[in-house]
Amino acid sequence: MPVSRFHSMPSRASAASLLVIAALTITPAAFAQDVAAQADDSAAQDIVVTGIRSSLQGALTAKRNAPQVLDAISAEDIGKFPDKNVGEALQRVTGVQISRSGGEGTGVSIRGAEPSLNRVEINGTTALSTTVGGGRDVDFRDLPSEFVNRLEVVKSATADMTEGGVGGTVRVITRRPFDNGGKPYLAGSAQAIYADIGDHMDPRLALIGSDTFANGTIGVLVSGTFENRNVETHDARTTGWRQIDSDLSTPGNQPYDLNNDGVGDFFPDIPRYVINRLETRRYALNGILEWRPSDDFKAYVESNWTRSKQSVTSQYLQTGTTGGLLDLSKTVIGPDNTVQHLEMTNNTALPVAQQLGVSYRNILGDITRTTYNVALGAEWTTGKLTLTPKISYSKAKAYNNEINATASVLGMSSLIVDYANGQQAPQIILPNDPTTTAGINQLTVQRRPRYDDQAEKMAKLDAEYAPDGGPFTSFKVGAQYRDLTVKSRLYNRTTTLDGFSNLAVRNQIQGIVGGNAALGTSPFFNTGDLGFSNGYTGWLNMTQGVADAVGIPDPFAPGGCPTSADGTCQTYTDTWQVKERNIAGFAQAAFAFDVGAIPVSGVFGARVVNTKVDTSGFQSAGLVISPVAFGSKSTEFLPSINLKAELIPNKLQARLTATEVMARPLPQQLAPRFTLDVVGLTGSRGNPDLQPYRARQYDAGLEYYINKTSFASVTYFRKEISSFIENTVERYQDPATGTVYAITFPVSNDQKVTINGVEAGTQIAFDFINAPVIKNMGVIANYTFQKDSGYNGVDTFTKESLPFQGLSRHSYNLSAYYEDDVVSLRGSYNWRSKYLIAASGRGGNPEFGEAFGQFDASLNVTLMPGLSLFLEGVNLLDATRKENANSVYRRTIIETYGRRVYGGIRFKL
Repeated sequence: MPVSRFHSMPSRASAASLLVIAALTITPAAFAQDVAAQADDSAAQDIVVTGIRSSLQGALTAKRNAPQVLDAISAEDIGKFPDKNVGEALQRVTGVQISRSGGEGTGVSIRGAEPSLNRVEINGTTALSTTVGGGRDVDFRDLPSEFVNRLEVVKSATADMTEGGVGGTVRVITRRPFDNGGKPYLAGSAQAIYADIGDHMDPRLALIGSDTFANGTIGVLVSGTFENRNVETHDARTTGWRQIDSDLSTPGNQPYDLNNDGVGDFFPDIPRYVINRLETRRYALNGILEWRPSDDFKAYVESNWTRSKQSVTSQYLQTGTTGGLLDLSKTVIGPDNTVQHLEMTNNTALPVAQQLGVSYRNILGDITRTTYNVALGAEWTTGKLTLTPKISYSKAKAYNNEINATASVLGMSSLIVDYANGQQAPQIILPNDPTTTAGINQLTVQRRPRYDDQAEKMAKLDAEYAPDGGPFTSFKVGAQYRDLTVKSRLYNRTTTLDGFSNLAVRNQIQGIVGGNAALGTSPFFNTGDLGFSNGYTGWLNMTQGVADAVGIPDPFAPGGCPTSADGTCQTYTDTWQVKERNIAGFAQAAFAFDVGAIPVSGVFGARVVNTKVDTSGFQSAGLVISPVAFGSKSTEFLPSINLKAELIPNKLQARLTATEVMARPLPQQLAPRFTLDVVGLTGSRGNPDLQPYRARQYDAGLEYYINKTSFASVTYFRKEISSFIENTVERYQDPATGTVYAITFPVSNDQKVTINGVEAGTQIAFDFINAPVIKNMGVIANYTFQKDSGYNGVDTFTKESLPFQGLSRHSYNLSAYYEDDVVSLRGSYNWRSKYLIAASGRGGNPEFGEAFGQFDASLNVTLMPGLSLFLEGVNLLDATRKENANSVYRRTIIETYGRRVYGGIRFKL
């Protein structure tokens, strides 16, 4: 059995981590002593601020001047953003939490609204989703941070903003050709990335350049990045926890209650170990051509392109518990009526495919994600009128070429699963040795390619008039047309070698998995430490060579699936299209006047948007599959008002806002789709009748600006949600087999849910303290508290009230930095409390993400003007991500992804 990584880390990883932590801790003191000796504290002149302080000043200026409630993060220099990943940078913003995949930041939640309920824009153009299966959440892993000049999180809306964000809008603002005062520059970086899990060393390159031509009237900017990234995570999972009947032959019989406390006991469903290995090559290009012939006119064309190809070689050891009989004398129930030690014997009365078994499964294949957008726009001021036309086209494609290779031992005599350890991780004990081919009597190779495409066409025209005098500073009107099309196609074909009762086939299976030299690979793989207490450290690895030897089925070949309409293996019940046409118009006015001695300014207006949705796909009636189509229309009226009052000139500012916002259902939720999981006896379907999310939002805040770098703020916010979407479960009986499935499907809920919260934040530079080292330091801190009421979700079993989905009651970020002419050092710790993932997961239990915190740090050393070395560490405390089924004794996921260290060189000419 392995030793937990929390107690004994591999020596190479430990050495690397300790080296990073030591460098990030000790280095500044040595440099600071030299710098302090050179400092002229008596100089009373303006200093050009660069680096961390410059980025904080830029973010503070954006926050202070914005008409809305807004937080921002600015780049420290050209091509130098504080974090290596845009999503990870956003977690520093008050009220923002992020979701992770393999330890990398992928999506953001704003004030409890999940990633799909927030709008993301790149220079004002819609960023589309590459989520497999059709979503609205944006994957930030593929957007290079080197392109970014500033990130803005807008939490209150104005009428001129494109609708679609219930939590808020994330604005990604890239660098532009004239940002450097028209001066030419070239900047770049070369770095290596080390990951301690998997012991990988990967390259990352970035280059950005800009120049002006034609007497400074034409500016060109081009940038590009390349990254080869190996991500490996080690998981211990229990797919779900369920109560099982004590007598399966009697429908409606009471569930097992082995501890006799009157409450049914929970048993594990599909305990498994997982090693996820993802190698991703990422490419990105960004180009902007801008023409400024005069101060009154500018025109531009800009484009962004990203592509990532992810090779997947994930390895599973998994077993099911539905095919066994409980050994009541040896099974132990622990806290929260949850099995602590489970022992089962095989139920030979069941069909072989449903009996106890273990599977050595590999997910192979690749996932390709591609996004690009192009926008053409202008800004023309003539007199007091400013016109800003813009047209854009966005495209996102995801191709998931999934291949499953699985070796199974069916009819296994017994199974033991033990959870009596510090992490409540499953310790799976099999009657056969999983590092040998003993007992394998079935090989399955499945290919499930899915194509997801999203495309949006947009055209808009805004007109703003600035009158002379009076309380109104501007009047603005505009119109926008957006046409979004989302398509998804799934194919599925399986080849099975069933040797349970056929000796010849069993011998064929042994020839394949037994290490046939012709395969060019060994079927064995020893994982080492998985990051949790106890469990197997290695098991059979069904490699690509094994899949090739069995034969990867072709789901596109005519005649491959004779029961389908065209002979191919297209899964028509999960093939669909959603078309969404939005026509919007708005009018708003900006004003400024004095109330006594207090200057007051703000913006009020309203946006009206008409949405037409057409969905098409296929539905089955028995064995007959027929095309279907649905349509709907809705009109939303979205008023907004944002007020600012300068209570103390240039120091204390108050804000009041009231806005109405909306977000549309996910395309996959609207689609007429239907899927079944024959292993877990579950499924899902869409609902074309869904209504949008709707909410009213209010903010009341105070912002105290100490100087150009330092401030403190506190904001009370309230969100009144009048319509939202939640999942419910229905029973479905397959007419062909009679099997009963639990089908999850989305429904609109019009109950009133209110979220009240407080955000508090500060950033303080200690430059007012005239002491060596300390005056070069600073801190950034924020905290968010939020609590919901009115949500009627309850735990199916305990009847306890559940929090609103995605809402962490507490979250905070603490950062400290040191910066002088040579050294720049930053450390950040981000934490969020537990949150509800799903009100009813597998087995009917609610599923929670547990509290999670992560520490990151960075060090930059300037060798000479324009040339620096840097060292950055991510997750230096080796945090582990966990999820559970409403009890820490019913953990569903324990994931460890280790530390990442970036080191390299950065230059600017």
